[in-house]
Amino acid sequence: MRETSHVPDEKIDQAILAAVGRQFLKVARIIAEVGDRFGTRDDEFYERVAIRIAALVVEKRLQSAGDITRWRYSEIRLPS
Repeated sequence: MRETSHVPDEKIDQAILAAVGRQFLKVARIIAEVGDRFGTRDDEFYERVAIRIAALVVEKRLQSAGDITRWRYSEIRLPS
């Protein structure tokens, strides 16, 4: 596993936006894909990714469906 505490938020945001598309996808899936992209399965990194997803939703760079704090039961996509 790679050390990910040094990864800037901007890089995480780029990875999130690259992993989503126009179709709704589960938040858990995106978090796992971003973790894989950075070579980690670290729970702390997953939490950072979830925080960045929430920030992107607030910034309207992502659309969400459901409670995004419930990763397996919510979805995100690029704005239509």
